[in-house]
Amino acid sequence: MPECKTNSLPIAARPFFRPGAETLRYLPECPRIIAGSLVWISIQYAEDDPRGGINVLDLGSGENRHLALPGRPGFFAETREAGVLLIGMEDRLVRYDLRRGAITETAARLSLPPRVIINDGTGIPGGLIFGTKDTAFSEPIAAIYHFDEATGAVRELLGGQVCSNGKFLRDGVLIDIDTQPRTITAYRYDGALHSPRLITPPAALPAFPDGLCAMPDGESVIVAFYNDAHTPDGLAQQIRLRDGEVLREWSVPGSPRVTCPTLGEFAGEACVFFTTAIEGMPAATRAIAPEAGTIFIAPLS
Repeated sequence: MPECKTNSLPIAARPFFRPGAETLRYLPECPRIIAGSLVWISIQYAEDDPRGGINVLDLGSGENRHLALPGRPGFFAETREAGVLLIGMEDRLVRYDLRRGAITETAARLSLPPRVIINDGTGIPGGLIFGTKDTAFSEPIAAIYHFDEATGAVRELLGGQVCSNGKFLRDGVLIDIDTQPRTITAYRYDGALHSPRLITPPAALPAFPDGLCAMPDGESVIVAFYNDAHTPDGLAQQIRLRDGEVLREWSVPGSPRVTCPTLGEFAGEACVFFTTAIEGMPAATRAIAPEAGTIFIAPLS
């Protein structure tokens, strides 16, 4: 594991919200702060139940509203219309009205190989950049796509992905995670992707990189690590983009499968929220990781 240069000890995250249902603990991802709530998705309810939903957790009251969807959502992004989201679900992008709790339109549909579904993505000016994943987590049959909101057109930017995950676009550079080969890559983006550069060697990463979010200055990202080993605790790192140096670490006690971070504010303090999962966790690991599936909060420094 790369040495953390600025802090010798990780910052400890603490439980913030414990979903009462096992279905909501299975695979939480894609947390985002919207209008005083932490909105997050349940990608899937269980190994044998390939459906999911979206959640709206009120940060003031702690009440969570769960809205079921007719499939597995991979990510969502805000639109210019308040309360309306673009959700990537299975093989399509849909518009979803949070107030009505309903899909209002299919914005685009993809022709995907068997086993491949939409995974993580990010909103960009005029549309989205998003990825897909091989649900068997084994073959490079997934890809990165661009969606143009004005025309509804979807085009492939890059194939050969296994599990295209966290993304961040700024100043013509796309940061992209492909989880299975453990790559965090910077691409020059001008409508196409060029000049790939690894941010850090895959062997230096402590576990599978999953979701990410950018720090406000855009010079570094927080990466959540999904650790499938028999271990009780999870980890996230702040990684500088220009050289891959680890600037800060967070420990996630009792939950090793950390899926996604997002920045926010709570009780007047800047913070980071982490979603975590129980997906595929053996009973022996679950016994030593009692907070698996919990949403955590931690200070930024």
